[in-house]
Amino acid sequence: MSRDEVERELENLRRRIADLEEQRRQLERQLAEARESQAATAMIPPTTQEELTQTLTRMFSRFAMLLQAEVCVFFVHRTDEDVLILHPPTIGIEMSKLGAIGTVPNDGLIQHVFVQRVPVTINDTRESKYPDVRILNEAEIRNAILVPLMWDKRDEEQRVVERKAIGVLMVANKRRQMPFSEEDRRILEILARQSASVIAGAQIYIELRERTEQLERAFESVTAGVILVNNSGKVGLVNRTALQAFCGGADGNLIGKPFTEIIQHDKVRLILMNALAEKAELTDEVEIYEPEERIYRVETSIVRDEHGNPTGIIALFSDITEIRRLERMKTEFVSAVSHELRTPLTSIKGFVATLLEDREGYFDAETRYEFYQIIDQETDRLRRLIEDLLNLSRIERGVALQPHWQKVDVARLIDRVIAIQRGYTDKHHFATDIPDLLPPIVADEDKLDSILTNLVNNAIKYSPNGGEIRVRAIREDNTVLISVQDQGIGIPKDKLGKIFEKFERIDTKETRAAGGTGIGLYLVKHLVELHEGQIWAESEGQGKGSTFFVRLPIYPKRAKDEGYYFDDVERVLHQD
Repeated sequence: MSRDEVERELENLRRRIADLEEQRRQLERQLAEARESQAATAMIPPTTQEELTQTLTRMFSRFAMLLQAEVCVFFVHRTDEDVLILHPPTIGIEMSKLGAIGTVPNDGLIQHVFVQRVPVTINDTRESKYPDVRILNEAEIRNAILVPLMWDKRDEEQRVVERKAIGVLMVANKRRQMPFSEEDRRILEILARQSASVIAGAQIYIELRERTEQLERAFESVTAGVILVNNSGKVGLVNRTALQAFCGGADGNLIGKPFTEIIQHDKVRLILMNALAEKAELTDEVEIYEPEERIYRVETSIVRDEHGNPTGIIALFSDITEIRRLERMKTEFVSAVSHELRTPLTSIKGFVATLLEDREGYFDAETRYEFYQIIDQETDRLRRLIEDLLNLSRIERGVALQPHWQKVDVARLIDRVIAIQRGYTDKHHFATDIPDLLPPIVADEDKLDSILTNLVNNAIKYSPNGGEIRVRAIREDNTVLISVQDQGIGIPKDKLGKIFEKFERIDTKETRAAGGTGIGLYLVKHLVELHEGQIWAESEGQGKGSTFFVRLPIYPKRAKDEGYYFDDVERVLHQD
């Protein structure tokens, strides 16, 4: 080798040494800046979501600048679900671009870095076989460094007592299309180690905030009212149900205020006062009338701290309005059934006793026949009531009322029902509107008879002053629409949707005089739906009469599925 060549080689070596020295000084400066940055962020721990976002944004922006990277993101480990998720903020890239990688796949490189706790440098994302790296490539990530975020838990003497991975930190897209170097990886490891405490705090805060939000949503969605009061009488918790029921629907933050100022219901205030004073568990009932009439069962419990010392009381207000309403209806139902059973029995007993006492033939044949008719009618009335009770019992037990499918002549059945019901009244005029070509339908004739009998009998019962009762029937497409119209006491509009409920009765002077058990229309609705039909009522209001409509399919699908076939009914369906 010549002298000139040796001198050139020496010169190249000196330049390389100078470059390495400059890189060393630059690395030291970067590390010093990183420590200063970390110290600055660690001095003021984030206490709100906004502060947390600002702290992480500043820290990750600093990391990206130190490593001359365009992108910096992190994935945090959710301990409750044991998954890694991408978490804001993301520096240099929109989070939506990485949406497909929001929850890290188990077979991905990011999961590998977290589980194995080893850093990885990707120089070209196009060459990776991992599914999550392919997603990064689609998001225009060219190269990246991924390092595990390791958090050291220390004791009072600053000794490490536990080390655990809390997530993965990633910087990507080195500026000027440059690859990431080994020095970049070491710097990011140092930055990740020094920033782990802030990110661990962020992880704890994130999980705590999410759990708090879940608890708040659950707390607000509870249908029961909840009020928590501490020993000093100040409100610790109150949900929306309790606010609306007992605080006049007050808005705003009532936490920390004396319950005596915000609770407007006198009895509730007294219950809370007694529970606090006696440190006892109490049970009571309260009624409210605004914004609507409700009944609540109140149960108070003592709240204790970790040492078992009482810190206050919590009151749970369970809405038992429907339970009490049902209990009241059942009581009225028993009373009504007793009355309904006693009425025909009294008539039967009276007329039978009269006939038995007539040993001398005082009553002529016509009078005796009239007595026999009344006994027969009252017996039918008694039989229907018993059948209603048996059907109600079957429905309550979940036992289906099996229909016996057959071809039914609706017009003939209507005429038969009206003929029987005409014998129960001399105040009403019956009329029918039924076309000659009304088709037969497939139905259970006995159950259809019960439907029509109940509706016509109700029309008589709730038209105490008489008037016309008109029954119509008409074909509409593949259904038959039947209606029963009266000129009776009518139905309030707010009750039209409720009269088909069990034990539901319109409580007026006229309805109380008419009697009834409150189960007739409930059973009718069940029987109509058994035929795959619909039932509804229309009325202009009290004193203006009412009309009940029943729509039944000509050939129910259930009957076909169960193998009942009537050729002439099938032909009706295919007529134009």
